[in-house]
Amino acid sequence: MSETRAEYLVSGLPRSPRQATLLRQVDPEYDPPTCEDLRIVMRTAQLTGPAVAARTGVSPRTVRKWTSAPDTANYVPIPYAAWRLLLLEVKLVTDLGD
Repeated sequence: MSETRAEYLVSGLPRSPRQATLLRQVDPEYDPPTCEDLRIVMRTAQLTGPAVAARTGVSPRTVRKWTSAPDTANYVPIPYAAWRLLLLEVKLVTDLGD
């Protein structure tokens, strides 16, 4: 018996992070990603917390902190370098923006 992972699409949820989060940090229109932006990227790229950790060079615990709600004690925003690396890895951006 084989197991398959069920995939559910919830209507009304965005399929991509906010456009302002995809810009370079030096762009005046740049807006830092929220935990929801990170969750959207993870969901659309079908990445687990450990997979994001491996791609960004951090521990799974750190990814859990990034995806926590901002009003919780353990919330830590994802640093720009890790965010940009993740966007490059999942091909939501294609260059370094030089």
